[in-house]
Amino acid sequence: MDEIREEQQNFRDKIMNVEIEKEVKRSFIEYAMSVIIDRALPDVRDGLKPVHRRILFAMHEDGLTYNKPFRKSATTVGNVLGHFHPHGDAAVYDAMVRLAQPFS
Repeated sequence: MDEIREEQQNFRDKIMNVEIEKEVKRSFIEYAMSVIIDRALPDVRDGLKPVHRRILFAMHEDGLTYNKPFRKSATTVGNVLGHFHPHGDAAVYDAMVRLAQPFS
């Protein structure tokens, strides 16, 4: 029992008073940088963003190649969302449309 109280006291000693404004700003910048690095910048290895890589992988897993019949976009979007992509369907659909365009 004494060990638990001693451990709780050690945690209390480590608590620091921080201005909420500074902490929110620091945390937001940290989160924004994480999002930019993880989602918004293409990977140097293949030039793809994670959403594009997930779409192509899902299409590969489904056997969708140039010589196969057409499949509805909603089917591919659903497969990507169901298996690989934790974000919304609009982002996947928009990314898929841009992958298919001959221009950017």
